[in-house]
Amino acid sequence: MTEPSVSHATIVLERVYDASPARVFQALADPKARARWGTPSKNVELVYDKTDFRVGGLDISRCGPRGKLIYRVETRYVDIEPDQRIVSTELVCEGWNRLSVSLITVELQALGTSTRLVLTDQIAAFGGKDMIAGSQAGFDAALDNLAAEFMAETADG
Repeated sequence: MTEPSVSHATIVLERVYDASPARVFQALADPKARARWGTPSKNVELVYDKTDFRVGGLDISRCGPRGKLIYRVETRYVDIEPDQRIVSTELVCEGWNRLSVSLITVELQALGTSTRLVLTDQIAAFGGKDMIAGSQAGFDAALDNLAAEFMAETADG
């Protein structure tokens, strides 16, 4: 049996960070911070070629194994509510080959002095489910890295 040419999934990840919604939003909005915490492992590299964090804005980045940035990612911002919500579309390509397209919603909710973050990735992957698993693993690791960034700030004082 052959795999369908398009696979769909909805991935929902949740974290609670020991940081205010404003601080979490800042880490999501700042491309230098995203490049720092947004890679799933030390073996992966993320480079932003263009950043325009505003409604209608477009970020263009490349990522992949260190020294081999084979994936191009186009992120278009559809809705931004500071300290509350970011909605974007994301197209991932390898060369001319489109691998996936997603609607990504990040919601922030204050919990006392902490923040609850819910990331929902509604993904359509072309040619197989590996891209869905990769997207989930990548976001999961990146959100863990974001937690480590806030812990390092707390330790630095």
